[in-house]
Amino acid sequence: MQKKLLVLCIFIFILTNLFAFDGQRKGFLLGFGGGVANVSFSQEIESFNESIESDTENKNGFATDFKIGFAPTNNLEIYYSHQTAWFSMRNALDEYITIADGVGTLSISYFLAPELKDGNWHSSLFLSGGVGVSSWSTPTEDNDAWEGNGFFAGIGYEFTKHYRVSLNYFVNNPSIEEAGLTFTTNSSAFLLTFSGLAF
Repeated sequence: MQKKLLVLCIFIFILTNLFAFDGQRKGFLLGFGGGVANVSFSQEIESFNESIESDTENKNGFATDFKIGFAPTNNLEIYYSHQTAWFSMRNALDEYITIADGVGTLSISYFLAPELKDGNWHSSLFLSGGVGVSSWSTPTEDNDAWEGNGFFAGIGYEFTKHYRVSLNYFVNNPSIEEAGLTFTTNSSAFLLTFSGLAF
């Protein structure tokens, strides 16, 4: 299902870029990005006021970044963002599994360059941030996703119209309850992504 959603997002992005909207940040926006991720995480099991926490692990992987929203001005974007770090790890059965550690947020980006009075596009450094719902899942297996709170902050640069590079940092704490036990993952990740946006 997630592969189909990814293909659909790429298809929509290509189509919208063909139509190109009006070429200004102000207005509707749709974008997708990919890059690299570095994830640090530990896991905790809680039961009857007792808890056991694992050592912190670090993994490198692939990053994706999807966003859709609206910019009320050429300097401010308000949008839904979903950022995911994908990586492989060994589970308790000593099997390699794929993990999708992600956060879906209500987000804003603010562009630091002054807005031109004629509304034309120009390159700019920007700051981003958002809060929302985090998830920890195994997309190749039939398991329930863990969910919790999450947030991100980042910095980026739009170097040419429709294309930008971003460095984001997110913090997640998804959990799940099973058989009276609470399993929690505390994770953080740096995502370096290259994105294309239609606007």
